[in-house]
Amino acid sequence: MSLKVTPFVLNGQEIYTVLKMKRTFLAAASLLVACALLFSCSHAAPRLDSVSLRLVYRAAGVERLSFFALVADEDGFLDLDALHLLNNSSQLYWSLSAKDWLKVERTGETWIGSHTIAMADDAKFPRGAYRAVLVDKGGDRIERTVAFDPPLASARRFPSLSGTKGRYRVISEYPKNVIVGYDSSGAQSRTVQLKAKEGLLSELELGPAIQSIALWAEDEESRVAALTDPVSIKALY
Repeated sequence: MSLKVTPFVLNGQEIYTVLKMKRTFLAAASLLVACALLFSCSHAAPRLDSVSLRLVYRAAGVERLSFFALVADEDGFLDLDALHLLNNSSQLYWSLSAKDWLKVERTGETWIGSHTIAMADDAKFPRGAYRAVLVDKGGDRIERTVAFDPPLASARRFPSLSGTKGRYRVISEYPKNVIVGYDSSGAQSRTVQLKAKEGLLSELELGPAIQSIALWAEDEESRVAALTDPVSIKALY
């Protein structure tokens, strides 16, 4: 689902979170980090154990980034303040705070991030090295570098999700296909990996809270995915 574009001020620069970003100089980010380190208290630094960066195609070939980090903090999860994604070569960065990121639990591990990182004017993302920087409320930080080198054009056709009379139908060339369920607020609240590309909606056991669904199609090996626009559950009956 679309998220509201929310501007906030970071070191005097207006940065658009999650859906939009604006070009800014990395010197501003460096100054922010220096100030945070200067005033940090003695407590446990956060942990950034792994970073996942995937290219996500939307309709009409528009690119988005799925950016998630496996994080931990001995002072508690609420001590985490911000997660930044930086591309040095293009002097671009995106910032997520607790109100922006999606929190996902996988086998006892906590990942935070977003599937909807975007370039201004829906431009293509620069390829190459990115840096993920995790900062806690005490100003302690840790970072990891991650390579991002997907193909310049999709090797697969964009998938589709449709249905009628209580049945769903998926057309997808991707090896992994997942139904994503959204509640009335537009928040993602359930995922179901498909075993078949056609079937009864009732067999997915989405639950009464789910108001719309979308298809997440993925090739894990190439780290490329596609996400369709949500479809109302009512429209499928």
